Amino acid sequence: MFMNVPEVTPEEAKKMLEEEKDKVVLLDVRTPPEHFQVRIPNSMLIPLDELRYAFQNLPKDKKYIVYCRIGERSAFATYFLRQMGYEAYNLAGGILIWPYEKESGAPAKS
Repeated sequence: MFMNVPEVTPEEAKKMLEEEKDKVVLLDVRTPPEHFQVRIPNSMLIPLDELRYAFQNLPKDKKYIVYCRIGERSAFATYFLRQMGYEAYNLAGGILIWPYEKESGAPAKS
């Protein structure tokens, strides 16, 4: 990818989510309609155009796996988060190649 952004494959991301459950956050940087249509379960939505304001609310002691549709917007978001001092990784290929569970509709309230 461009900008030397560290990427994780879907397999690596799933392993991180399973092994470091409390330390890893899935961050969706798509639009609210895209998130409503289909998303990876338990992912947090912060659209890319809002991230520059909202990132300050994200805890710095977490690892972020950032995704979008194909991995382009999330690469920008990952680059930005890393510049701001966060540990962030771009999900290679985005949700389009995510082979695991997906959900749609309104997110369940936790």
